[in-house]
Amino acid sequence: MYRQPGWPLSNGHVVRSHMEASLCQYLTGVKEAHVHATPEALSFSVVIAPKRHALYVPSIVLTQTRSDKRTIIIEPVDSVRPGGGVRRLQGFRKAHHADYFLIVVARRALRPHIPDDAYDLFVPLEDFLPLDNFLTAL
Repeated sequence: MYRQPGWPLSNGHVVRSHMEASLCQYLTGVKEAHVHATPEALSFSVVIAPKRHALYVPSIVLTQTRSDKRTIIIEPVDSVRPGGGVRRLQGFRKAHHADYFLIVVARRALRPHIPDDAYDLFVPLEDFLPLDNFLTAL
């Protein structure tokens, strides 16, 4: 069963992690319209291994900005250990790359451990400038 989101922020958005809260506050500050997905609103069954599927619920979906007509998803990653979600991202991106642009936000130290096929753009948690530059260029 899917674990329900954690807590509401002052802007009314419900977040599931501190990293998601930081991203939400950043996106709100730069006036980037977004939603926090729920299993009822947006979820995917993705292949994570042969004959194994997992539920993937995006953390943040931009509602107005697109990249080459693809919906932009921003996913905070705080672990590369099994169960941390990286295999879900790989399965999601493999199945839905044509329709979604996936941005992973994680600590710089995790970057070498996150496979390139798990994201379209990597943004270090310590510096949102690459995300800002990407959004500005669209």
